[in-house]
Amino acid sequence: MKIYKWTNPKKVNLRLPFLYHICINTGQTEFNYIGKASTKSRLNEYRRNVARILDGKARRPKTKRNGEPQSPSNLKYRYVHLVLALAHKQNWEVKHYPIENVEKENLNNREQQMIEELNTTCEHFGLNEKPTWEIEELDTLSKKLLQGIK
Repeated sequence: MKIYKWTNPKKVNLRLPFLYHICINTGQTEFNYIGKASTKSRLNEYRRNVARILDGKARRPKTKRNGEPQSPSNLKYRYVHLVLALAHKQNWEVKHYPIENVEKENLNNREQQMIEELNTTCEHFGLNEKPTWEIEELDTLSKKLLQGIK
C-alpha cells in the first residue's frame, strides 16, 4: 500500500525539537494541522496510523503487553488521521513537512501560536481542535466528511 511521504523542504534540523504542518487539499477544500515533535520518527507515525485505519485496526490493542487495559484515549485516532486516510482513498494531495525548529521549553507555546495563526489567517479547515474517534466510527465519519466537502 503506497501512502504519502513527508518531506523536509525547509531543511529543518530533525535532531532538534520542531513543529510540522500537514496540509490536505481535496481540490475544493484545504485541511490543515500543526503538530510538534522531538524526533523525526513522529512524522512516520502518521503513515503507520493511516495504514492501520485502512486495515480496519484500532490505534492500539485494547490490552497492553502487561495485560492491563489500554486507556480509552490510546484507542482513539485524532481527526487528522481520518482526513489522511480519506486523502489516501480519494487521491487528495497531502503535504507533510517540518516547519521550524523550536527550543524544547517553548514547543507547546509555539505550537499553540501557530495553530491560532493558521486558524485566524486561513479560511480553511483546521484539524487541531477536532474530536478523537474510534475505528468503529470510520465509515460514518468518512461519509459525513465527504458530504460536507461536496
